[in-house]
Amino acid sequence: MFKIRPNQADALAEDDLIRRIEAWLRTRHPAQVAAIAPEDLRAMIVHCFGVARSYGFFTERALFTFVIDMLAVGPCFHLQPKIQAILADTRAGEEERLDRIVDDVDDASWDEAGEITDKVAYWDDVLTQARGKA
Repeated sequence: MFKIRPNQADALAEDDLIRRIEAWLRTRHPAQVAAIAPEDLRAMIVHCFGVARSYGFFTERALFTFVIDMLAVGPCFHLQPKIQAILADTRAGEEERLDRIVDDVDDASWDEAGEITDKVAYWDDVLTQARGKA
């Protein structure tokens, strides 16, 4: 009989989610990701998952949302004080926190979130580290 251990099932599920996010990005935002090598896009997504999990986000919706926000808004969007306060409030569930960052955070704060760091330098550092582990 073929058995899959829980940790193997989790790894397979994560790989599947990564592939679906890659496909979504390449279909919905081809111009923005065209120059990113597949292995680099994967490393960026995996990095985003780590950041999301540091805030207690584990569902597919939450991981997907974090990837999109880190890529579209800025990789340090979560450090903007209003956004960070909501994300860090683990008394609220994942969905509620995700809804609140949309509903309760003003446009100026989102603009600020996008300016927290140099996006190119940030992703260059992430990819350099990822390549060093490979």
